[in-house]
This record gives sequence, C-alpha cells and structure tokens, in this order.
Amino acid sequence: MAQGRTKHADVLRLTRRQYREFFEQTKAAGLALNISTYKHMGCWGTHSPWALSICKDATVAEPQWDEHAVVNIASAINANRLRAVGPKRPELDWQVLDDEEIYPFLVQHEIGHRQDNFDHLEIMIIKDLEVRDKCHRQVRFANEVLADRYAWNRIRPGEPIPLSKYGEEVRDRLAEGLAYLEAHAPKLRACRPEWQLTPGSYRDVPDYMLASLDRAAFLGPAVNRKLVSERSAYYRMRNETHGRPLF
Repeated sequence: MAQGRTKHADVLRLTRRQYREFFEQTKAAGLALNISTYKHMGCWGTHSPWALSICKDATVAEPQWDEHAVVNIASAINANRLRAVGPKRPELDWQVLDDEEIYPFLVQHEIGHRQDNFDHLEIMIIKDLEVRDKCHRQVRFANEVLADRYAWNRIRPGEPIPLSKYGEEVRDRLAEGLAYLEAHAPKLRACRPEWQLTPGSYRDVPDYMLASLDRAAFLGPAVNRKLVSERSAYYRMRNETHGRPLF
C-alpha cells in the first residue's frame, strides 16, 4: 500500500460536493446518479439498465422529462463492513481500499457495469441452449470482476490487482470462464458521445432526487422549489401506497 494512505472512519457519508463530482462521471457514461441507502438496496451501489424518469432541467417549475439508466449509490457506507467482504470478492480484495478511495471506487464500479460488461439480455437469446446456459452460469461472477477491474484502473492506474483470498482460490476457473464468455457472449456497447447526459448538476436529474428538499440540496441551491414540492407530494403518496420508500 502506498505511503500516506489511511483508514480511520467507521462510517463514510456522501457529501454534496462528492455527489456533484460523481454525477458528472456517471453522465459521461450515459447514466444519471441517484442516492439511496444500504438498507434499501441491500448493497452499497447498483446500476439499473432500465430506463427511469429523468428531469431535463431542475431549475424550472415545468421541465421536460426523459428516461435514462441510473446508478444508485448509498448515502452512507460502513467502511469496516465493506472491507470485511474483501476476502470473499471474486478477484479484487476490497480490504486495500482507503477511506478516500471507497466512494470513487464504488461509483466507478457501477459505471464499469455499463462500460465493460457482458450483456445479460443478449445472452438470453443465444440459440444454442448449452452455450446459453453455460454463459448464464458465469456471467454474473464475470461481470463483477470486470466492474472491479474497471474501477481499480481508475483509482489506482497501473497498480496490480490485489487478489482476495477467494480470488486466489478460483483464479484458474475465473480465467476459463472469462475466456468462454469472450468467445460466446456479446458485450454491452460502451457509451458513445451522443449518449452522454447533459453536464451540470441541475440537468438530467433522476426524479428521485427531487423527492424532498434534503435530496434536492445535493444538486444545488437553484433547484426550483415548486418542482420539488410537487414531486415530494407525489412520492409521499407513492410511499404510503407501497408502505415503504421507493428509493
């Protein structure tokens, strides 16, 4: 581990500055950025390939709307719990991540699921059932490895990947699985420039980020109050109907 890196906080909390910085990163990959919780997601971050409602301009009361895929990131992360899963990861040991690297790594990991993964949906329509089933058995594991590699290359470019205990045990099996998928499974197309979202924290905003003033504050002070009031009322009604928060 490089000198000067430290681990000290039990819980890391996403700041508004971090959110805006990460939002620009996800936009460059054609993804909006939503804040959620570990309790709601069951993990620290997710990438949803499904199109969700996006506000084109959060500074106006009656904006236009669109749909885009979204990255969800936890508003708080128990750093000790995250590092504890490191030895069980399929390749890269998350124990080596320092406090200041955890959020950037997780955001890039979710971007990696968009930029460098095998395509689940395309695998579903492979005509050879034996090939299709074998790809299905390996794709989730392989995609986690590829997303970790993508993130690692961005937070510590040029450094070798630190293998987890489990990663050392399955190194040969992983290599075989990746080679098989490369031969038989199509990959997602990386984001093209025309697919990128509009820069700026008020543009191409997930609808969920307008569900309360606290959430909208992550975008900045120019968010339209009337818009937030309307979206807050909508989500209060939805939450009451479903019996739990939707984000």
